[in-house]
Amino acid sequence: MINKNEYRGKLWPPVEYFQQLSRLYDAIGEEIYLVPLLESNQRLTFSMTGKPHKLIAIIDFPEPDPEQHLYPHLLVFADGSGLNLGKILKISRNRAFNPDIKDVLYEDRPMQNVLMYTPRKLNRDYIQFVSRFALGEILGKKELQQFSIKAPVEKPQLSLFVKGGK
Repeated sequence: MINKNEYRGKLWPPVEYFQQLSRLYDAIGEEIYLVPLLESNQRLTFSMTGKPHKLIAIIDFPEPDPEQHLYPHLLVFADGSGLNLGKILKISRNRAFNPDIKDVLYEDRPMQNVLMYTPRKLNRDYIQFVSRFALGEILGKKELQQFSIKAPVEKPQLSLFVKGGK
């Protein structure tokens, strides 16, 4: 899992970020496909709509912050919207789903590993554990996070880059 201390004492953003940023600059004026992060107070997920967005500019983001997953650059689209690169899992050109490796312009590998490729456990005990954990986090009651069944081996990280998360 990604945590707040991951980048302490290291170069942030990593060198790969700037290599990918160079590919994005080359794509200005083209239609690209995004896999953006979707945030709420309870969960972090992603969306794969397959809708193209025309990239018209990349601007410096004035307040980058690794703890909030805000990177130093913001993409601007022809519809007037903008999105920070830290809020995007993947960007490709030519096609949205299963793009060729040469068409992948940007990937946030650590976040992809957390959200896209983590094995899922959907049994009654796990769902009950995660529900109580989330409720305890939302209400600020640690006693709800203690549960009599054996907790899953991996404790859920529900506050990963979510507003108000610790």
